[in-house]
Amino acid sequence: MSRYAMCPDCGHRLSRVKDSFGYWDEETRICNYCSDENEYNEYDEESLSVFEAADIWFSNGKDEEFMFGFTEEELEEAL
Repeated sequence: MSRYAMCPDCGHRLSRVKDSFGYWDEETRICNYCSDENEYNEYDEESLSVFEAADIWFSNGKDEEFMFGFTEEELEEAL
């Protein structure tokens, strides 16, 4: 079993969503692969690329709190 939330429709990993105050909402997750109706599917100015997330993660000592929904492998590859 994966430690990440997976989409029940397509099996891809679900992404976390920021709430209206800009904090990561721990309960709301979306699938960027199979949900065409999802308002979060469009590129968001506040979203982080894997490269930006990797820089932040690395500068914070590879702390798990700064992984922004990416896996350690994804972040390592982006460095």
